[in-house]
Amino acid sequence: MRENAETLFVASEDIATALNLLESIEVEVGFDSDDPESIEQAILAVEEAINTRLSAHRGDARIESAILRVKLDFRCAILEQASSNEDDDEFVSSINTLH
Repeated sequence: MRENAETLFVASEDIATALNLLESIEVEVGFDSDDPESIEQAILAVEEAINTRLSAHRGDARIESAILRVKLDFRCAILEQASSNEDDDEFVSSINTLH
């Protein structure tokens, strides 16, 4: 049983590390708020940055769930900024993790 406790402790450390990485993500993206393809490319760029940063911590269901939540937060933030900046031709922003 001791081995299981040590394994759980290591897994908890890995999860904590992954969550800390997720909470510290900052990504700068540019997009044309009148161009849905530009907006989607910005969203994909953010998702790729998240995937790259967390690549060593993938596999655990809790981490995967947190990654999906953060990706959704970023997607919503980009879509919100795009809709609020419809008068601007192009928008560049630094978007932080939303918690």
